[in-house]
Amino acid sequence: MFRHLQDMALFALVAERGSFTAAANEAGLPKSSVSQRISQLEQHVGLRLLNRTTRKINLTFAGERYLIHCREMLEASERADFALQRLRDNPSGRLRITCPAGIGATLLARMNAQFQQSYPDVVLEVSISDDLVDLVETGYDVALRTGKPQDSSLIGRMIGHSPRVLVASPDYLRTHPVIEHPSQLTEHHCIVHRAWNEWMLQNGDEFYRCVLPRLHTTDNLLYARECAMEGMGITLLPSFLMDASQAAGTLKSVLPEWKPQGNDLYLVYPSRKLNSPALASYIDFAMHFSGIKNSYRKHP
Repeated sequence: MFRHLQDMALFALVAERGSFTAAANEAGLPKSSVSQRISQLEQHVGLRLLNRTTRKINLTFAGERYLIHCREMLEASERADFALQRLRDNPSGRLRITCPAGIGATLLARMNAQFQQSYPDVVLEVSISDDLVDLVETGYDVALRTGKPQDSSLIGRMIGHSPRVLVASPDYLRTHPVIEHPSQLTEHHCIVHRAWNEWMLQNGDEFYRCVLPRLHTTDNLLYARECAMEGMGITLLPSFLMDASQAAGTLKSVLPEWKPQGNDLYLVYPSRKLNSPALASYIDFAMHFSGIKNSYRKHP
């Protein structure tokens, strides 16, 4: 089929140039190859398309009719190329994004708002969920995730690093024993994200791994933050979820001299090659989005 379409284009070129030699020069093919392929095309359609003499060629009646359709095919090809060029110049279409709740309700919402100001023709379909979905199987174009992707078939580009902080409400800290060392955390109520059931803390050269009892677990950092604000216990949060809460005094740092391990933010997508203009624009936008740079700091 593809060779047949190429032969139709070659026939149109011969007809418009009026010469096998001119058509061969323009197509970058030997004259004998052009003549042979036109003969094969005539055999395929079962009719003579050209009358040949030693000096010139003329279209037969069938050739004239066939040329109309060949030109329509070439014009359709040009329209398709033009449509894709417009798409490259002005990205549009649907972009499906998935992201954990904590990032989705903060950084992603701010970033998408600015992205759509720059690319108003891109339609965003966003899923906010802490469930780790298969991008290819579920048809998502891109994900924001904490931690390097384990699937080696995916492209993961680190776009920032965020510290984490242990926090609790002032009321909780006032009504419970003072914490002077991470070993005492097991004696307190802790709201633990199911992905971080062990908290690794560092104070200078000293490290402490705190394995917590799974008395209150969640898959949602926003839930953990609200529980901590209501005095239900101590939790571990990324710093970008803390700014407003700390400013309002609803949460305070616990063991501030002990620093929890931070988390990396990755942009994840299925392929590095031939991405849609909408996805390519989104990747470039995310890599340079100032909101992420202000909330996440790059590793040195």
